[in-house]
Formats: sequence, C-alpha cells, structure tokens
Amino acid sequence: MIRRHKWSLRTCGLILLGGLGGACLSAAPLRLVGSDLLGSGFVSVVKNFAEESGIEIEVDLQGSLRGRRALEAGHVEVALLSASPGDEGLAAGYSEEPLAYHVTFLWVPRALDLPQLSYDQIAEIFSNETAGSRKRWRDYGAQGEGSSRLAVPGKAEKAPGLSEALLEYKLGRAINLQFDANETGEARQHNHGGILIRAFPPRPDADWEALAIALQTSGRAYQPTEINVHRGDYPLNWPLRLVFRRADVETLYPLLRFLLSDGVAQELRGVGMVPLPEAVRRARIFDLERL
Repeated sequence: MIRRHKWSLRTCGLILLGGLGGACLSAAPLRLVGSDLLGSGFVSVVKNFAEESGIEIEVDLQGSLRGRRALEAGHVEVALLSASPGDEGLAAGYSEEPLAYHVTFLWVPRALDLPQLSYDQIAEIFSNETAGSRKRWRDYGAQGEGSSRLAVPGKAEKAPGLSEALLEYKLGRAINLQFDANETGEARQHNHGGILIRAFPPRPDADWEALAIALQTSGRAYQPTEINVHRGDYPLNWPLRLVFRRADVETLYPLLRFLLSDGVAQELRGVGMVPLPEAVRRARIFDLERL
C-alpha cells in the first residue's frame, strides 16, 4: 500500500542555512521518496522542516524499488533507498551515500556473560540440524548465570523490519526460529533465555545486551556501535542510501542538509535504523558544498 503525504507552502522564502544559502527555491515542489519502513514519524519530521523553511515538499513512502524507478525517470528529486542484494548502482550523475543502516541486533541475557559469537556459531544455534546434539552456552564462551543451559533461539517472535532477512542473507542460509519436533524437552524449556533477533538495541538498563559479532570464530568481534556499523566492522548491517542528482545539489542543499541533521538521525533511530555517526554527518554536509 502506498502512503502519500503532501503539504504546500506557496511562498518561496530565502533559505539561509549556510554554504549555498541565499538562493530562492523554485515554486515547483521538491519530491522525496523513500523506503516504506521509514514510517509516519519520519514524514512528520520532514513536514515540520518544510513548514519552518517555507519549502514545498511532497513525501511519498512508496518503497525503495518504486522510489528508484521514479528517481531515474525524473519524477522525484531525492530518494532514500534500501537496494536489494545484487542491484546495480545508479548512473554516474547520481550521488548515493549511506544515510543510515538497517541492523540486526542479537540479544542475550546480560547475566549470561557471553562475550561474542561468530557467523558459524550463530548459524549453528539457529539451525534445526543440531537438534538432539545442541551445545551449551559455556561451549561458546559464556561464563555467567545460565551458561550450563542449552544454546537455543529465544521464544519465537517476529522481529520488525529487515532483521531476520538481513541475518539470513549475511549468514548465507535460512534460519529457523521454531523448534523441530525432535528437539528435546530441555531445549524447549531453555528457549526463554535464548538468543533473540531484534531491530533495536536493548536499553542500557535492560536485563539483555547486544552481542559482539565476528565473521570467523577466531576473528575479532565488534559491538553494534554507530561507528562500527558505518565502517562495516559490525557486519550485520544494510545501508539506507541518500540518492539525488549531483547537478541538483544547489537547489536541494537545504533539504539534504536537513536529512543529515541530528533531528533526522534521532527519528531514524526510532524506526530501528542506525544513523551515521555525528562526525560523518557533519563531513557529508561539508562535502555537499563541494559537489
């Protein structure tokens, strides 16, 4: 279902936001499309910016594929796209840099004291092929309360967003959140303290914590911090890209700068995405002035 939100301010005022400021935007509305996972809160944030700045903006959360087609056809000026694996990049005339990332967080009980897991270990825990021969958390390095329990997925609960699909893509195999009929009664009893797939990090005061992830069992593991996600050190991520025509940067500058602001970053966190680190966003704003 396409959700379309439109508002209009007829006056084109002077936009003094630094750098390229001082130019009066065209009377034609700017059109912004994006992933349908951004949500109504994101639309409200953009709406408030439009009203405060005197810019007419149309926002259409029609999904990344349709958004890309609209951008390439010249029907919109700015797109926030989560491309599918294997999609080709856009033509040379476009700028397409990450704005935020979809991230899969793996939660475990804080008391378990489990330092990290690798891809192979995660795949083993989420596989039915290990039914009847499951390892215990201590076999993966846990040293705290519950380390003698069987290492199993937590109680099945559908994670929002792309969390499960992203984990499957990165592991290169399907995951199974349901216990096989041959699973032992002990495994079924232990799933309430098992590993959980989530789109959000746990609260700092929660009884759960996000795991550090390593590509290989002997490799270095990384926590899902903003900088680790952006650098690709924390591997369970997929970018949401800010895309526009380079030739339009002067006209689009106020909107692009806003999309790289702290307010938008906070809204992206609220819909389960990890924004760019603040220093990276500031550098991107500076780079826009040089395009």
